Formats: sequence, C-alpha cells, structure tokens
Amino acid sequence: MNSYFFHAALLPDGWQHNVRVTVADGHYQSIAVNQTLQAKDQPLTCVIPQMPNVHSHVFQRAMAGLSEYRSASEDDFWSWRELMYRLANEMDADRLYQVAKSCYSEMKRAGYGSVCEFHYLHRAKQDPTDYLTHSKVILKAADEVGLNLTLLPVLYAYAGPDKQALSPQQKRFELSVEEYLDLFKQLQGELSVGQKLGVCFHSLRAVSQDQMHQVIAALPDDLPIHIHIAEQQAEIDAIKAQYGQRPVAWLYQQFAVNSRWCLVHATHLNDQEIDLIAQSGAVAGICPLTEANLGDGIFPMPAYMAAGGALAIGSDSHIEINPANELKMLEYSQRLALQKRNVCCDTEQTHVGTWLWLKAVAGGAQVSAQPVSGIAVGQKAVVIDLHGRQQAASAQVLDGWIFSDLCTGKAIDL
Repeated sequence: MNSYFFHAALLPDGWQHNVRVTVADGHYQSIAVNQTLQAKDQPLTCVIPQMPNVHSHVFQRAMAGLSEYRSASEDDFWSWRELMYRLANEMDADRLYQVAKSCYSEMKRAGYGSVCEFHYLHRAKQDPTDYLTHSKVILKAADEVGLNLTLLPVLYAYAGPDKQALSPQQKRFELSVEEYLDLFKQLQGELSVGQKLGVCFHSLRAVSQDQMHQVIAALPDDLPIHIHIAEQQAEIDAIKAQYGQRPVAWLYQQFAVNSRWCLVHATHLNDQEIDLIAQSGAVAGICPLTEANLGDGIFPMPAYMAAGGALAIGSDSHIEINPANELKMLEYSQRLALQKRNVCCDTEQTHVGTWLWLKAVAGGAQVSAQPVSGIAVGQKAVVIDLHGRQQAASAQVLDGWIFSDLCTGKAIDL
C-alpha cells in the first residue's frame, strides 16, 4: 500500500487541503483531510481526478484535421459523414488496432481516466461475416495502454427512421438483433481487468423501436445504455416526420429512461425535453469540440443547469484529445451565444472550472460503469497534478489550466 499527500485536492464535495490518501491495487483505500505530511508520503501539489470520456469513435482519430476543406457547395455534418464513411471502409483490423492504441495512449496522457467506446465499425474488411475481431482489437489496445474501457457495441440496422436500407458505405456497421446479442455474449469472455460492456443504439434513425425493446429485454438491467439522440436539426425533422414527436420526447414516451442512459449529442432540446432528461436522472453526453467542428449547434446549458440536469463529456471524433479544452469550448460557446461571461457555475460554486470538472466527472462515472467518480474510497486512483501561479487559490489554478496557458497539468496513475 502506498500513501500520498495532496497539498490541495478536488474531492467530490469540493476543494480540500492537506489531504492524505492510501492506495492499493490502483484504488483509494482511505482519504483524510487536514492531515500532516508523513515521511513515507509522496507529495503532490494540486490534484484533480482524471476525467471519464463518455463518447469515443476511436477510428475517427485517423482523420483528425484531414476534413478541413470544402467538399460540397455548403459543407455540414452530412458532407463530413461521407468523408468519414470513406475512412471507415479503408480500415482493417491491423489499422484499427494501431489507431486505437495510439489514441488511447493520448487519452491517458491528456488526463482521461476511462473511455466509453461507441463502436460500430463491426465487420472485418476481408471477411464481412466476422463481427467480433474489431471489438477484440479495441479491447486489446485499451488493455495494453492501461486505460479502463467500457465497450459499447452499437446496434446499427437502418439508414433512416423509415427502416431505409443501409447504403453500401454503411454495410460494415450492420448487425441484426440476433448478431448483436451473439456479439455481446462472445465479448463477455474477452474482457480484461478494468473493462466493462454497455448497451448501445446508434440513433433513432438507425434502429427500430422493436429492436431496442428486444435488446434491452435480453440483457442485464444494470448496464449503461448510450444513444445518439438530437445532434442535427435534419435528424430531428426526420424523427418528427416518422413518429410525430421530437427524438427525446418520443424516446421518453416509449422507454423507461433512467440514470443508466447517456443521451449523446443532446444538442437540440426544447424545454419539455430538458425537464424530461433532468427529472429522469439520465446524463447528457456533450462533445463540445466535435460538435463545434461539425457545426452541430450549441447545448442549452442555462436551462439545463436550472433543471438540475446531469452532464458528461466525450472527445468523440478526437479532433483534439484534451478534457480541459472540451470544457473550455463548452463554456465559451455559451458566452458567445449569450454574450455573457462565467455561465457554467452557480452561487454555491462560482468557479467555472471547478463546477464543470465536478459535474463532468460525476456524470461520466455514472454512465461508464467504471470506478472513476473522483477522489473517493474504492475509486480508481488516477489524478492530474496541476501547477500554476504561486500563491493562487486551488480553484484559480484549475481555472488557469482550463482557460489560460499559464498553468500545466500532468496525468498520474497512483
């Protein structure tokens, strides 16, 4: 058992000083505040918990920065998607493994303590009947770099909400319900320490109501459930045309959405949908850098905060792997939209960096099924050690790391 002394530490209930912790097998065994440094303790200056990453399409790291040119008269998410399909269909298992291992290594260095992999590139390039190998190489890559991973095999069956047939470019994503459940069963025997499984539906346009009910009924009722929900206005219009309701409203009418659901890209919400998410305890999975890169829209943060909604962040397409910059983009998008400053905070926690970090860690842990909820007994002992201006308060150091280039952080596994 090792012991550490944090001069300042961001615990789930806020900043504390002179924190002494013991760690065994990579997890916190004890935590005490207002302690004195002991001879055997390893001291650290100002620590925060590492961040859960709730949304990753790891293969897309290979195209980061390569789509920043106009490919259509008016580029948008849908024209970008064509470029992404081209990349996906060039990817084989060896290339996927290389990209995944590199990307997960970058996540660890950047301060992500775990990742949820939203995996839909199922079918092997050389053998379309093989829908297991790609999941196995993702598990292998994460295990080799020591990053806790929740693998979310994706059910992807249709090209549109009217059960439109998949295009040739989408065929490698396709699974039937029977194949999905078979894959899930096989993967249960492939997991290493620190690896979990979760249920995942690509979107309401890519699966049917019956398919979702079949999968949920067939699998344990304590697994996280992730779904893309309201990323693009065109997607919302298509769901309304098919079902007569907006995506979030329809989902809540048809399913018992609760705290194990992560609604990824819940970008376009009305007041009713905001209240539904907040009251259910589900988590809005926000990916600020990717959503900005794709021109998705701006999350309605003030209304969501007022409703008490839970949130988490993901690096999604991995145009940049940096949890601090994700939170900076989230806050800055609100400032630009509202023409105000310091939006993501409240009267109890007035520092934006602290408010955002605590909320994103709590929400991320909730829908990751991983012990990454912060500096607490039983949780994974992974931190970021921050250094900034001398004499600055701890909350100011975290603000400085997120919103300036005057503070630095180093990810450490204790």
